[in-house]
Parts: sequence; structure tokens; C-alpha cells
Amino acid sequence: MKNTTTMKTIYPTVKFLLFILILSLFSCTKGGGDNGTDNASATYYYKATIGSVNYYQDVTQTNNYIAGSGLGGVDDVDLTAGIEPMSTTPGSTEFHVTKGILHNYLSLTNAQFKAFFKPGSYPNTSGPDYDPYQNGDGIYIYWVDKQGKIWSTTDGSGDQTGSSFKIISVDDDGDGVHYYIRVKMQFNCKLYKEGTGEMIQLTNGEMVGLFGQI
Repeated sequence: MKNTTTMKTIYPTVKFLLFILILSLFSCTKGGGDNGTDNASATYYYKATIGSVNYYQDVTQTNNYIAGSGLGGVDDVDLTAGIEPMSTTPGSTEFHVTKGILHNYLSLTNAQFKAFFKPGSYPNTSGPDYDPYQNGDGIYIYWVDKQGKIWSTTDGSGDQTGSSFKIISVDDDGDGVHYYIRVKMQFNCKLYKEGTGEMIQLTNGEMVGLFGQI
């Protein structure tokens, strides 16, 4: 069972105008939470070791978390999948993966959209201050910690030497109105704190999220 909710997502440090639609889905799974303990039955989740601390967050119908899908741009777009709370609560975290740039978005078939996420390795965007029209071919990751601080792959120096990102699997997961794909991703990267540039290492990252042709 899936319920649809319209949400808004904020993309930090983006320097261009965005037209953003977020369509958010609930998965009918149970259990889990941001406590480092995996729920084997979860459909959508993220997990990672960040600064030697294990994080895990899944999406259920009752835990206030959603699997969000968003895009930025018009015909040349970047696409985002997120695990995020429906409302901000103390101690909650967020995790987002953005992939760009997908060209000719307005005329794409479902098959062409899905092919943009074919399994394989992809580079991280390089350099600080993410701008998809300059350095958007690749992966951009950002995480909001329990104190509400934003960490991303493109704040600070933006150096991603030694980082990796792989798409493991892609499956259709539509809601009968819009075309969605469920994507499993694995990654290691460096996250930089917004405003200070402090670096923290992310290892053993994994996420199953939704990307939508919305």
C-alpha cells in the first residue's frame, strides 16, 4: 500500500533556479528507526557509517519518514531520491542522493528514464558548490545530522579522492499515475559540513530510494 504526499525539498548551495516537484511515497513495512539496527524487511532505507557512528533509517507507514523523489531543472534535470522525515523532529536525520544531468527530460520514454540509472559505477561531482550546469554529471550526496547540520559531498573542498558510488539494482515501482523506479545504491564518500568545511568520512553506505519521472 502506498500513500502519496506532496513535499518540498531544499537543495543547499545550488546556485541556479529550480522548478521542484516532490512526490513522496510510503512503504507498508514495519519496524526500524535511526538506531543503527537494520530492518531486513524494509523497502526504502539508508544506512551508513559516518564518522565511526552507524546510522540506519527506514520508511514505514507510521514512523514519520518518507521516500521522496524530486527533480531540479526543466528539460536538462538532476534527479533526487531522499529518505526524510515528514516533519522536523529533534534527533531526526535525512539522506539524499542526486544524479545528473539527464537531458531531454520532457520527451523521454519510461525506458530511457530507467536507462539513466542502469547498474554500474558513477563518479561523484567534483569541486565545491554544486551547480549541475557546470559540474553536474555525476553524483551529489547530502546528509542532515541529528543536530540539523548539513553535510554534503560538495561543501568544503569538495575533494572526493578515493570515493565510490555504484547502482546495484533498478526496479519499476510506479504508483499507477507516475513512473517511479526503486534504486539500490552503495557508496563511500567524504562529507563536508556546510559553513565550516569540516570533513567526515562516510563508509559502507547503502540506500534504496525512489527516483520519479514526475
